[in-house]
Amino acid sequence: MAIEYIDEAPTLEEYKEMRRAVNFMVLSDRIATNALHNAFHITTVRDGGRAIGMIRVLSDGSYANFITDVMVIPEYQGQGIGSEMMSRTVEFMRSTLESGETIVLYLMSAIGKEEFYKRFGFLARPNEDWGAGMSQWITS
Repeated sequence: MAIEYIDEAPTLEEYKEMRRAVNFMVLSDRIATNALHNAFHITTVRDGGRAIGMIRVLSDGSYANFITDVMVIPEYQGQGIGSEMMSRTVEFMRSTLESGETIVLYLMSAIGKEEFYKRFGFLARPNEDWGAGMSQWITS
């Protein structure tokens, strides 16, 4: 296995195929293209050139940052790839800071994956300091 972590987006078709493989919502080509082009940071994981995982960061270019699309196709899960993507992404975000600066990383955990993200310093909400994270899906 020649696993590579490359700081670039997968192709549109690779992105859509990985989303299908992990049972993420099907996106239109327009929405998926925008998702890839407008990301602040993307790491794609490849095995012999094949896209097998990815992670994206959305950002205001300042303090608010959102990790999304953390996915590893099923046949590669359980091999530490997701952990390596998270470690690299958190470290990349840390590298954007100047001395004394602070930013926030947000994410929405899939049900049952909270403990995975806690290993990287994420806190579940609600807690004694923060209310519940909230979301809304909008469909035309």
